[in-house]
Amino acid sequence: MTLGDQARELQRIIDQQLVSTLFQPIVDCQSRTVLGYEVLSRGPSDSPLHGAPALFQAGEQCGQVIPLERACLAEAGRSCLRHGLDHLVFVNVSPGLLSPASFSEKRLAAMLTAHGIQPHNIVIELSERYPIEDPAQLQERLIALKRRGFLIAIDDLGTGYSGLKLWSEIQPDFVKIDRHFIRDVDRDLVKKEFVRSVINLCERLGCRLIAEGVETAAELSLLRSMGIHLIQGYLLGRPNPFPAANLDAMDESEVVRGNRDTSDAGYLGRFIEPLPPTATLGEAWHRLQASPSVFALPVVDGTRSLGLLHKWRVMEVFSTTYGRALNEKKPVLSLMSHDALVVEHDESLEAVSQSLLEDDLYYLKQHFIVTRNGNYMGLGSTRSLLKMLTRRRVEQARHANPLSQLPGNVMIQQEAELRLRRGQPFTCVYFDIDHFKPFNDLLGYSEGDAVILSLARQIGAVFDGDGDWVGHIGGDDFVVLCDQADVEARCRQVQALFVGDALGRYPEGVREARQITAQDRDGRERCFPLVSLSAGLIRASGERFASASELASRASMAKSGAKKAADGLFWLGLCDGDELPARVTQEPAAQGMTAGGPQTARRWPAI
Repeated sequence: MTLGDQARELQRIIDQQLVSTLFQPIVDCQSRTVLGYEVLSRGPSDSPLHGAPALFQAGEQCGQVIPLERACLAEAGRSCLRHGLDHLVFVNVSPGLLSPASFSEKRLAAMLTAHGIQPHNIVIELSERYPIEDPAQLQERLIALKRRGFLIAIDDLGTGYSGLKLWSEIQPDFVKIDRHFIRDVDRDLVKKEFVRSVINLCERLGCRLIAEGVETAAELSLLRSMGIHLIQGYLLGRPNPFPAANLDAMDESEVVRGNRDTSDAGYLGRFIEPLPPTATLGEAWHRLQASPSVFALPVVDGTRSLGLLHKWRVMEVFSTTYGRALNEKKPVLSLMSHDALVVEHDESLEAVSQSLLEDDLYYLKQHFIVTRNGNYMGLGSTRSLLKMLTRRRVEQARHANPLSQLPGNVMIQQEAELRLRRGQPFTCVYFDIDHFKPFNDLLGYSEGDAVILSLARQIGAVFDGDGDWVGHIGGDDFVVLCDQADVEARCRQVQALFVGDALGRYPEGVREARQITAQDRDGRERCFPLVSLSAGLIRASGERFASASELASRASMAKSGAKKAADGLFWLGLCDGDELPARVTQEPAAQGMTAGGPQTARRWPAI
């Protein structure tokens, strides 16, 4: 498309008012409400200038930025009026729209409010991407707009050089972090540290922070844990011709929150610019003085971590008579601690805590180095580790089963979702006590609770290896998630332990008769066998199951099959000769079993 073609097409769009408006929500995750909508402009769907980049690039190349922005603002106002929008409206304004003397803030205010939207409901977004020719004049215009009641936001923070200066001069109501720093922030220590520094600035300067470009539940979960509650991105809503938001996505981030993906050593790592081994103690001292919150500096040769230089050691040496003069030219290696604890980014917090405790009987290290494949990533603090462990234990206690104190339904859902996302195959075992009601009727509920507690201990004792995870759904139902190949043998071991313990609780006459007379659920007298334990097994992975809810449904079918099996153990979907069970394609009835269906099958509740 030639420049002349662009100019003619752009003029057609402006003259015929062919700009359309889309709405993208900005959600407050703390109150679970929509704070407002950013209005975004597009050209006609059949035009080469349909996309926003092409449309506004044409405006710049053809010298039509201001007429184009006026057309966009006018259509945005009409669209808000049509939809009866009563939320905050975020509108993008370039510095050029405020700069010309012929287009004052008074005229802009009149245009923005022409369709009945009050100034206090309009947020003017000023992008850091555009050059500012006259910063003083722009500051004056923005302050004048604030006096008229408009709210101001700095957009795309981090993409240019003017953002922090504008921030300090105009005191915006909102600051939006550019999507570059949000993408994969849950896995990138440098981005995480940038976001953390912006959070601190916002808290001190009294403005609200919006994270742009949030696309995954893991990103949302991390941002929420860091204290950012205003979120914009495809996860919560794509640009649409009408105002709409996907608030259910916040529930997905709750599943991610606190799992091992975001609670490992890398999650606590803070990127601290390392010192090379050739640096002097004087250079290190200047670094430490400039950063009061930094108490240790990693020493790294290339990407290989050598140790830590602690602030207290430098202070101790420099505070003596002539200490600084005598030592500031020495290399940092002369005071560096060579015994720094080094952990991989995916090591669990529990493992890091254990390493810290075992490292030195008399001295608890305050910092540890975080690496990825041996390469330096950042620095973790023991204080942050203890805070995270405490928070996790409080969360676990809140969702634990009140009888066994094992993880309950919420945490079972989280763990299953986590393992499915990882993609590695694992086995899900659903344990259930058979003929438990007659046992309770005969011996009482206190004895029934004792049997359940005993079973919890037995399962925990047998499934206690790496990759084993035990949860208590409720009542006499337990779930085990296991990575090991000997899962079937261990299930039979739990069955044997359970039967041996439970039989000893019956009166001698009942044990000899091997049955008990009790009322069934319809109130009729009948004979029941003594208690036993069923174990339904199903091989799971992210390729076979789209969600934990789907896995729970199939696991309940496996349990039903186990209750009908002679030995109380049943693989759902396991065919002869299969080393790993294929994804279930048959219903239980087609495999010689009858499932109770949704009314009778026990499922893990969805969060």
